[in-house]
Amino acid sequence: MKTPKLFFILSLTILLPLFSCGKFTDKTAGNNSNDDTKLSVTNPPVNDPGTDKVKMKDLSVQKEFKKDSDFRQVSDVLDVVNRMVIKTGTMNLETEKYDESINQISDYVKKAGGFITNSSSQVNASGKKQGAITIRITSDKYDAMVKDMSNFGKVLNSQINGSDVTSEYIDLQARMNTQGELEKRLLTLLNDKTAKLIDVVSVEEKLASVRESIEKIQGRMKFLKNQTDFSTLTVSVYEPSLMTTSSGGGFFYEIGRGFSKGLKGFTEILSGMITFFIALMPVVILLLILAYIAILIYKKSKARKLKTA
Repeated sequence: MKTPKLFFILSLTILLPLFSCGKFTDKTAGNNSNDDTKLSVTNPPVNDPGTDKVKMKDLSVQKEFKKDSDFRQVSDVLDVVNRMVIKTGTMNLETEKYDESINQISDYVKKAGGFITNSSSQVNASGKKQGAITIRITSDKYDAMVKDMSNFGKVLNSQINGSDVTSEYIDLQARMNTQGELEKRLLTLLNDKTAKLIDVVSVEEKLASVRESIEKIQGRMKFLKNQTDFSTLTVSVYEPSLMTTSSGGGFFYEIGRGFSKGLKGFTEILSGMITFFIALMPVVILLLILAYIAILIYKKSKARKLKTA
């Protein structure tokens, strides 16, 4: 009787902890499941830090690319709009009526808002008028003016040159800003009441040098601005000559000119001969007088010889 009871007690002792552990495990699993559910609901999903860095890097690259693209677009716009070019040109214009063409060109330039800086005229070897006129006009109207010159005569040849001074102007502007900042610093030092006299003198000398540099830079910038705002065209205008020779005169004119030179040479020779004879006249007269006296003496001496004989 004791043995079955003992076996029953031992069995309960072993099975009861196992049963409790199994129940506790199920409960714990359930709780863990609930906790996981709660975490998934309450906490937002966490991304991989490496992925975030990649995304941020891509985003920054896109922003930099966009900025670089914008910068290039702005640079291209500035390159087109603010490009500073000094335009100069020469042109040969042939016209039948010199004075009329010059007046038409002058009126055209005046209406276009330009002005004439130099003008000259003369009559060439063939008796035809020719001259040159220097025009300055705003750069935006320069190309149109060059094209319209064909309305005032026959354009034989033209040459247009352009000098880009954008880099020089930007460099001058940067130097101007630097010198301006230096001037401000020197003025601040000059206004320092605690500075020594020798320091004040040194600052004043440096300030004078800086201001001289600023004036030179400003002068150069104004010159470049003026040269780029107004372009220059020099037009040589002349009337055509019939059968023009290498000397610039006509054929028949050259014949007349040769005859004139020959006549002038003959006149000069004749004039020289007359001058020579006039210069010799006193000597000739003296020789004639001496010859006459000699003849008289000879005749008298001969007559005396005949009488004595």
